[in-house]
Amino acid sequence: MIYVFTGNGKGKTTAAVGTGIRAVGAGLKVLMVQFMKVKELSSEYNVLSKLENFDIESFGRKGFYLPKEELEKRPELEKKGFKPFSDIDLRLAHEGVEFVKNCVFREKYDLYILDEICVALHYRLVDENILKKLLIEYRGKADFILTGRYCPDWLIEISDLVTQMKEIKHPFKKGIPAKKGIDY
Repeated sequence: MIYVFTGNGKGKTTAAVGTGIRAVGAGLKVLMVQFMKVKELSSEYNVLSKLENFDIESFGRKGFYLPKEELEKRPELEKKGFKPFSDIDLRLAHEGVEFVKNCVFREKYDLYILDEICVALHYRLVDENILKKLLIEYRGKADFILTGRYCPDWLIEISDLVTQMKEIKHPFKKGIPAKKGIDY
């Protein structure tokens, strides 16, 4: 099965992690691959890394990155610490997909969580044809959860479950920073 948690609201990764914990509780092996993130910077890593049968790998750099063109259109983001993508981000995303492909091919896990893969697709850090082929070819051999904003239509079409998280109100819009342990 292919599950997607998308939308501009909070809770996509949290929903995926909750499903992963449930899977471990049922005796399944879970791999969470984080795209555009560093695992040691997310508070959930401190707990999940202690769980047996729940592995986490990250393919991202410390900080916040966007395409150069987007930063040029929104200069306020640079003041908040955003930096432009580089070849490093493209290489890391490619390595992440290759890592997942290798694990799936070797049937190492029952559930694969591809965290923020929709964002990586949106910014063209991940080749959609490679991901689509992987999901279609192995959908009966393992389950996949994909998270992130900007879920493409083709992924919605091939998925079995799609949940859209919708932001109604968020403290960030009032200038309130994210809270460690609650938001990350």
